[in-house]
Amino acid sequence: MKPYSKLSILMLAVFLVFGASCTAKEKKVQQAETEEAVDEEAIRIASIAVSQLPENMQGNILNNMDAFKADLAAVLAEDSRFFIIADKSHLLTADYNPGELVSLDGKGIKVNKKGMKLEKVTFEALKKMISDSAEEGLSLMVSSAYRDYKYQVGLYNYYISKYGKEKTDTFSAPPGASQHQLGTVIDFNDVENTFAGTKEEKWLTENAWKYGFSLSFPKGYEDVTGYDWESWHFRYVTRAGAEFQKKYFDNIQHYMLLFLDSYRN
Repeated sequence: MKPYSKLSILMLAVFLVFGASCTAKEKKVQQAETEEAVDEEAIRIASIAVSQLPENMQGNILNNMDAFKADLAAVLAEDSRFFIIADKSHLLTADYNPGELVSLDGKGIKVNKKGMKLEKVTFEALKKMISDSAEEGLSLMVSSAYRDYKYQVGLYNYYISKYGKEKTDTFSAPPGASQHQLGTVIDFNDVENTFAGTKEEKWLTENAWKYGFSLSFPKGYEDVTGYDWESWHFRYVTRAGAEFQKKYFDNIQHYMLLFLDSYRN
């Protein structure tokens, strides 16, 4: 891929260092500056380089370049850790640091077990989302949240002993490949696809993006994501990221993450 211009590199470095602590006003200024630094040629190359990206998505990007550049700038102004790929081809290290973790205990959030934690920004978004859903008479329960590398080792090996590796690899992530290690993922309610079609699942499908969450493993995209459909598994990708995903990537999280990874690298 064509390397970034010096201006692009400088601007993105500034965002990574200062983005988390910016005021809303500073963030708007940064976004405007990022838009100027967005490399149109890099966008073209990235959209083509992501071999899995369908032609209709490439066309949606390339035929709406001005709007895409502005929306991409908004995403790049967010903390890049919210867009890290964690899958079988992009492994996290055993000591990956998800940032500040917040306990869900005693926070007014329904949980199915004690001791679960989430990354702080994700927690705040989840808290708002659950509060708003409750006002509509819904009951969202957190069944799984942050998992460290060691926990995933034990879980993955347990499933292999029970189902064999081939079957396990369709629904459980190897150590380092789990999005849960990012601290930005929630499994809701029964952790079964009986969740699909419930009032809670329908509400999340319509509204989760407004709070920065998106479904990680949608139905019909098993060959793309590497995992079976999981109607309960939502990841925080920021409000800007969730809108970006809906607008240009047919609301498929994996395609958006692949594009951003290709663009940055």
